[in-house]
Formats: sequence, structure tokens, C-alpha cells
Amino acid sequence: MEGYDQDDVNNAILCVWKEARGDGHAAMTAVAHVIFNRVGAPGFANALHDVIYGKNQFSSMSISTDAEYNLAPPDVTDAQYPSYLDATNIVNAIVAGTAGDPTNGALYYANLKESTSGWFFRHIVNDPENHPLRATLGHQVFYA
Repeated sequence: MEGYDQDDVNNAILCVWKEARGDGHAAMTAVAHVIFNRVGAPGFANALHDVIYGKNQFSSMSISTDAEYNLAPPDVTDAQYPSYLDATNIVNAIVAGTAGDPTNGALYYANLKESTSGWFFRHIVNDPENHPLRATLGHQVFYA
């Protein structure tokens, strides 16, 4: 996957870290793939930046009232923040084309025990014909 500038890559790293840092490496890998799978997919933007910051996409990046919105690791080089370094390695591997996709091309994900989005349940979970389940990794479920 070529064609991403460093700002886009850095935004993807931050998004992965905010969205999945507490869920471990596998979940962070899966969330990163969802971000990149959306680029150019039907119904999604053609640019990585627009996917990350799109309305109703990743609330930690686009909704100022989200608890994660202003979150940033104090020092990304500090060994105290291995999840940020892990997110960096994951995104860089995807950009380099060396990372397999454990989501099988998923475009959507959620922790169904914590999700409060009625839209997600109505349009994704309850529509298996158009959005089949692709993977379950930890507490996260992934749909096409």
C-alpha cells in the first residue's frame, strides 16, 4: 500500500492506539486493518485522512466530546507506552504490505458488550446478508 504521506500514517497510528490500546496486539492489528480496508471501499472515502476523520467513523478522532478525543501519549518514545509503539509497528507493516488481515476484509467493528450505537445494531449486526461476521478477536467483532 503505497501513497500515504507521513501525516496520514501518524494519524492512523494515533487512531489505532486510541481505539484499541487496551485490547492487545491482535485487536490493534484488526482495528488498523479496518481503517485501511475502508479506504476506497464503497460508501467510504478514498483518502486515509478522510476515513480517519470522517463523520461517525472513529469517534476518538472526530467527536470532540469523546473521552479519547484529546488523548495523546505523553512521550511516544517512552518504553512506558508500548501500546503506542505496537500501533506504530502495526500500521507501518500494513503500509508496507507485509501484514496479513485477521479481519478478512472487515469494514466495521465493535465491542458489542459496550456499544451503545443503535445504528450499528440495526444496520450492521442485524443485517448479516449485507454485513456478514468476518472475525471475532477478543471482545471485538468484525463485519464486512
